[in-house]
Amino acid sequence: HGIGPGFLKLFSIPLREGRDFTRDDVAGNERVAIVSQDLADTYYGGHAVGKVINVPRTDDAVYPARIVGVVGSTWQKGPLHPLQPVFYVPLAQLPEPIMVLFRNLEPLRFALRGHGNPMDWQAGVRDALAQVAPGQPIANLRDMRGIVRQTTQNARLSLWLIGLFAALALLLAVAGLYAVMAVAVAAREREFGVRMALGAAPRRLLGLVLRGGLIQIVAGLAIGVAVALGASHAVAVLLMTLLGRSSAFDPVVLLGVCMVLAAAGLLACLLPALRAGRVHPMRALRGE
Repeated sequence: HGIGPGFLKLFSIPLREGRDFTRDDVAGNERVAIVSQDLADTYYGGHAVGKVINVPRTDDAVYPARIVGVVGSTWQKGPLHPLQPVFYVPLAQLPEPIMVLFRNLEPLRFALRGHGNPMDWQAGVRDALAQVAPGQPIANLRDMRGIVRQTTQNARLSLWLIGLFAALALLLAVAGLYAVMAVAVAAREREFGVRMALGAAPRRLLGLVLRGGLIQIVAGLAIGVAVALGASHAVAVLLMTLLGRSSAFDPVVLLGVCMVLAAAGLLACLLPALRAGRVHPMRALRGE
């Protein structure tokens, strides 16, 4: 990629090591380059600053450039594609044959960073460019958020549908657990009444029912986590298709899902547990 000075700040790319391009990185000075972290790890063992990279030309030749910085990895073809090693060179140091090749292959694209709504300063951008390059046409002006939305709209739709079905599945699971616990409490109503008649506190009965529900929740979570880890390959393929991620195991996400499921399960058990704590002892004794 041909980049100008300050591109790290422009695209909010983190600088891991070394420096950004400066206005001194022009034709005639030492040729320099910045590489992505995955390129540095793959080809330089993580220590790329000061090394030399051979930049290809259009005539089957290369020219050497000294690596002056390492930046975070970025998705070049969108977040739905895997990361690729990338190196950046100053636009002012690109050989003319490469610039001609770029112009022949596709239009040049420039990025501007400003404050406020980008679509509000289209006229100002066109006027500024007309002053410095009157013969340079502008085909299209788009804001980066719109580009990202268009690139990921299919994935976002798929994720919304998955989230909707997941919410419905969670609702059905909560309703099922509530029904099971409600039937269990109703079947043990006389037992709870006798316990209260013998001096058991309502909160003790509440804890007894919640403990039984918690055992079922923990067993279900253990089985679910085991199945998810066992099907990690299929999940990884799904994540790569939807999110561009190759790893299916994320401890934070897994912990968050388990916490949500545990909270929903305890909420489903709470109403039957409260009912157990309100059983009237005299009704249970008359039943006996």
